[in-house]
Amino acid sequence: MVISIDNATADTGSQHTTITVRYANDTAMGYAISAAGNHGYTISQRHSWSDDSSSRYNLQAYFIDNGPIIPINRSSDGNFTLDVSTDSNHVVVFIAKPQFEIVIHGTDNATFFPPSPTNDDWFDENTDVQVIVPNVIPSDKQYTRLQLDGWSLDDSYINDIPRQESGTFKSGPIHMSSMHNVKLEYKTQYYVNVISSFGRALGTGWYNSGTIVDVSVIPGNDIIVNHVFSGWQGSTIGNKNQMSAETLADSPKVLVANWSADYTNVSIMSIGIIAALVLVIIYQKRRTSLKT
Repeated sequence: MVISIDNATADTGSQHTTITVRYANDTAMGYAISAAGNHGYTISQRHSWSDDSSSRYNLQAYFIDNGPIIPINRSSDGNFTLDVSTDSNHVVVFIAKPQFEIVIHGTDNATFFPPSPTNDDWFDENTDVQVIVPNVIPSDKQYTRLQLDGWSLDDSYINDIPRQESGTFKSGPIHMSSMHNVKLEYKTQYYVNVISSFGRALGTGWYNSGTIVDVSVIPGNDIIVNHVFSGWQGSTIGNKNQMSAETLADSPKVLVANWSADYTNVSIMSIGIIAALVLVIIYQKRRTSLKT
């Protein structure tokens, strides 16, 4: 038969030996088990149990009959089992650590430094923890991403975070004397691509959703063929026919600067070359006629 008392269970038999279970610092209510002598009995102790709505205790170690403290591999859930001899009465004392949770809002990509000793979001009392999150989170949609913009602790004001194109952000130390809420503020960004086959295009980059983006093109140096700007291909605000324009970053955008070719210089040069050739031919004919 198995008897469950508070946080542990043990096999019971004849009433000859007493196993007393206690908790250091009164982290749970102790109890006693009567068991048959000269048999082994198993106590099953939960790794974690609630203290109140915002904290818990987590099993750290135990000792038997004032013997050495034996550490336990810590875990967030499940049970720790301990075999206890019943050759005589024994006192088992479990040692547990108070823990508090860090609740992350705004992303599922957070990690912690140092990591939680229980491999979750709970941390030992009076330790200091830093939250680590990526500066940029790619999106399933092409040319769309999330950019870290700010963070707050326990509903305080938002702390602005300088924009970084890669890497991670690490918060300041968070002291674990209570439960904490950390809010990460990410903004959706879209990629605006400005393309020109002539000159230099300006404005390509990532922009926050809703931003009005300035795009422009600087003409190159014409030598023979003149290039005349003929307008923008793509979504713009206002006049498409000016070399400086605006677009709204409400989705990924591609803007192409269109140019037309003016061959006036080529025509003038061609006429000049032809005239020069005609003069050379006339000159050569005159020289030939004079010799004859």
